[in-house]
Amino acid sequence: MSKPSNNKSIVGAQESWASNISDYILLRRQQTKAAYQTTTANDEVNTDAKMEHNIKDNGLFHALLIMLATHLEEGHTVLTIEADLHETPTQGRINGESVTLYAWQQRLLRLLAAPILPLAKRQIEALIEIPTDEISSAESSLFELLDVLFIRQSQTWAQLALSNHDKEMLSKRFNLVTAFYDLLKNSDFSTFVQTVAKHRLLADVNCHDINSLSRTNQPIIYQATKNKKNVTTQSITFWIHRTWQAEYNLANNIYNILNQQITPLKISIPKNLNKQQVAAINIANNHAFSIITGGPGTGKTYTVAQLVIALQQAAESGGEAHKSIKFSTDSASLALAAPTGKAAQRMQESLQAALDVANVELQLQEAKTIHRLLGIGRTGRPRYDANNPLGEDIIIVDEASMLGVELANNLVSAIKPGARLILLGDANQLAAVDAGAVLADLCRIPALYSIHAQLTESRRFDADSGIGKLAHQINKPDTDLQAIWQLLRQDKTLNFNAVNMVNMEASIDNTFKNSLSKNNYLKRISKNYINYIYQIKKLINHPIEKSMPEQVKNTITLLTDSFNQFRVLSAGHNGEWGDRHINNYLTQWHLTELELPLGQNTWFHGRPVMILQNNYELGLFNGDIGFCLQVEGSADRLEVFFENKTQGIAVNLLNEELVATAYAMTIHKSQGSEFDHVAITFDSSHIRLLSKELIYTAVTRAKKHVTIYSTKQAFELAVQTPTERYTGLGLQFENLD
Repeated sequence: MSKPSNNKSIVGAQESWASNISDYILLRRQQTKAAYQTTTANDEVNTDAKMEHNIKDNGLFHALLIMLATHLEEGHTVLTIEADLHETPTQGRINGESVTLYAWQQRLLRLLAAPILPLAKRQIEALIEIPTDEISSAESSLFELLDVLFIRQSQTWAQLALSNHDKEMLSKRFNLVTAFYDLLKNSDFSTFVQTVAKHRLLADVNCHDINSLSRTNQPIIYQATKNKKNVTTQSITFWIHRTWQAEYNLANNIYNILNQQITPLKISIPKNLNKQQVAAINIANNHAFSIITGGPGTGKTYTVAQLVIALQQAAESGGEAHKSIKFSTDSASLALAAPTGKAAQRMQESLQAALDVANVELQLQEAKTIHRLLGIGRTGRPRYDANNPLGEDIIIVDEASMLGVELANNLVSAIKPGARLILLGDANQLAAVDAGAVLADLCRIPALYSIHAQLTESRRFDADSGIGKLAHQINKPDTDLQAIWQLLRQDKTLNFNAVNMVNMEASIDNTFKNSLSKNNYLKRISKNYINYIYQIKKLINHPIEKSMPEQVKNTITLLTDSFNQFRVLSAGHNGEWGDRHINNYLTQWHLTELELPLGQNTWFHGRPVMILQNNYELGLFNGDIGFCLQVEGSADRLEVFFENKTQGIAVNLLNEELVATAYAMTIHKSQGSEFDHVAITFDSSHIRLLSKELIYTAVTRAKKHVTIYSTKQAFELAVQTPTERYTGLGLQFENLD
């Protein structure tokens, strides 16, 4: 019998908000239907409403909402079903009857039954005593698994070590799968689309005035491809209403910005720019909306700096088109923003450095998170929107690959007529944590090709750079594993350590060293923080003096530079190679090195921390890195100091749940940051999280050296697995054309 903990993790997957919402909506429909039936004598009863509430759900709405919610949690904004019209369906027997199911039907059933099919696979032999060889594996097993579940489901739930509530949830999902299966079996795609079209809780984009969809009370929006001659496939795409609205508004607002007429600035282009950078400047100068993408060191920020210089020159010359522009620290003419505080800070530093190189005396306004720029607080509603747009003439957003569709929609909605919006980013990096893949989508939309400039010549990673070569190999559509392993073996800036075996000889081949134990590797990792520990030790005897702001600033800058020499980047939080376990180990090492009490307090002198959530009252933002330090006057007085801030924050003002020790961080959290040397850690327990984009993002955080701690299998899987986000933004642009 499987362990209860494993079962509980499966059960938890089906307890989603979508199930509760769909139950509520369907219950209200039943109540409304009953109310109509009691007033049949009333001639004023609305006929359309009566017809709506007499339509039986058959599990369709409930099933679609749950599948869409699951997709949304995985980062997808749509559920698209494609059917091959020439496909021969698969035949099998389920619940005593002969059944035919097409591939699209099997996919839908697998999505809906995802919480119970894995459980069934593990339980069938032990609970129902069916020999293993009678149960097929992989995709072909759907008929057998459903057959067993339909026949013996009550016995299956009864024998599991679950609470009554969990069993009830399993039964509820099973009943929904049964209803949806009855709807799908022995039918074709056209019949399914017709069933969808008849459901009053589903709205068809093709049959509505597009603007009226925002006022409907239909929670699911769908769009089916129109029947055409000589077409071998048909499809239907579903959105949760809010996600459809966000993608529609985003596409519509970008389309409107593109059509804005702007006055090009007079730009003196430096001679040291390459052709790609010159093209990027011209695109951004001549269009209200532009996208500049490129890998690390390709000059995205330096290129945009030329626009900033031109804007300043236009303001100083007092040209008619720019007479209202004033450049100062309080200027509203330029806004710099990024999805995280750390990315915003790095953007400002890079742009300021580019201005300094050009001998332009200009103190930039503080870069902000996009949430802060738009005034998004605890309510989640932006202060600035279409009715109250931002006042800036140029809005530059860095790390745009981190934009989800909701935040991107809020951003473009707040751009005033005639202003420029410039998105900077690396389309090969990880997509947003939130749903959508906005930057990657925009780069693939034909209507936007003319305003997209791609920079490929890297100045950080030259032709001989091992990091640059590795990043290039990972990005290739067809991964060459042999070339990657050869690069890892031969380049001195790259190092791979096999962690698949403990205290035993293990290597990828004879070229790689034998795998050491996990603790030996962690000891090796800790040595990279020795310089930081040295700086922290000095501050024990000479505590930071709060009364001297300039000294505070210099001390924190020194600590930041030392700490950024090395960072551990993990694929996920959990497991032996997750950031939590590594942070725990390094915390104990830190306390031992400083001869501090072990495990008595979560706060201690020298603890590096990362902010996990925006705190507007304290002026702290997601991704900010700070250092817990003893201050003058008391050995027990600890405050946390952040870069570019001269005042510390008492530790009792920081919610422990909203901060994390930052010796190790997830790769997602590292976006927008750079370190001299990164150690990338993951193993087979992180398989669900691994992708090409994840490893590429981690590798390109390093400027000088990359060390990878992983199993061979997990690494090869990661570099061969591209992230695929199912989104509807491209479809929205097609509808606008």
